[in-house]
Amino acid sequence: MEKFDYIICGGGASGLLLSNAFISDKFFNDKKILIIEKESKTSNDKTFGFWNDKESVLDEMVFKEWEFAEFKDSNSYNTFLLNPYKYKMIKSNQFYSHIGNKILKAANFKYLNSNINEIDEINNIVKTDDGKFSSSIIFSSIYNEVTFKKYPLLKQHFIGWTIETKSETFDDNKITFMDFSVDQKDEIRFMYILPFSKNKALVEYTLFSKELITDDEYEKEIKSYLKENNIQGYTIKEKEKGMIPMTCYPFFENNTDTYFQIGTAGGWSKPSTGYTIKNSIKKIDVIIESLKQSKPLSKIRFKNRFWYYDLLFLDVLIASKGRGSQVFSDLFKNNDPIKIFKFLDENTSVVEELSIFLSVDIKTFVRSLLKRILNFSI
Repeated sequence: MEKFDYIICGGGASGLLLSNAFISDKFFNDKKILIIEKESKTSNDKTFGFWNDKESVLDEMVFKEWEFAEFKDSNSYNTFLLNPYKYKMIKSNQFYSHIGNKILKAANFKYLNSNINEIDEINNIVKTDDGKFSSSIIFSSIYNEVTFKKYPLLKQHFIGWTIETKSETFDDNKITFMDFSVDQKDEIRFMYILPFSKNKALVEYTLFSKELITDDEYEKEIKSYLKENNIQGYTIKEKEKGMIPMTCYPFFENNTDTYFQIGTAGGWSKPSTGYTIKNSIKKIDVIIESLKQSKPLSKIRFKNRFWYYDLLFLDVLIASKGRGSQVFSDLFKNNDPIKIFKFLDENTSVVEELSIFLSVDIKTFVRSLLKRILNFSI
């Protein structure tokens, strides 16, 4: 049985970013590392979006960035400059290729395309179709269903079309961050648009709900939206589909010093928004420092006051019963949008956070807070 210092189970975003962090730090040059992914990652199967006001490793792979954004609902329309941020987008095929090439060139790495049948957390063994491998530490991005019990859960799910129009249709320096003007159907539904050029864009229909819908319903809503906005004569170039669990369930409590969950499997998606990729970098930095300082991984706790804010926010969205879009509308109408992005980035002060809470229906939040306190005390 071949032995490694680290095994990374899953070659998606978190697995590749962790691999990249190992490759980029000379401290790990003498570590033997295996990454296992069941299939070759070559297709453009998803889009990674994020906003940033400083450079990061992600900038090496950015396909497009925007300086302006807009927020819409049925009654209002707000366009704003994102400065000091820029909204950036990475195509997944470029992401896989860029980091994948680094892995292939790294002498201490082995990349294996194989199906993982079992992870033996007790004996630190990964069993695959191509044999068994042991490791001092196993990192896994394989999502396991859990019982959420007292923790709220919404699913962020979507289908997106990359379309090309015959005429110039889009402002290619402005994204549509959220457009709630679509029929909410007693849920939280919005359109998200990333224009790549004046005649090409990703148009995505997104829901925050407990249950999924059929592919036909997503696509029907996209067609209807395009028609209502007089976008016709288009060609569908690509499609993407995804689902992200939005929850504050403390996945990190399942980690040990030798087995550590990463990515969505580790609860790395921002619970209130579903954004994951930039969150992953922050958490990987913590892992890297813990390994370099020989600190126990089981002691890592991704929990701060923003975790409690997200927990309360999810409670409010679920309790809203289809009126959750009003919460987002209040946030963007009654605050500087840049402060909202800063808040979602977890970089605001307590004073700024208090002003944000006071800008929405505070009674709803107080009721949810009291219910949450009671729920945890039972």
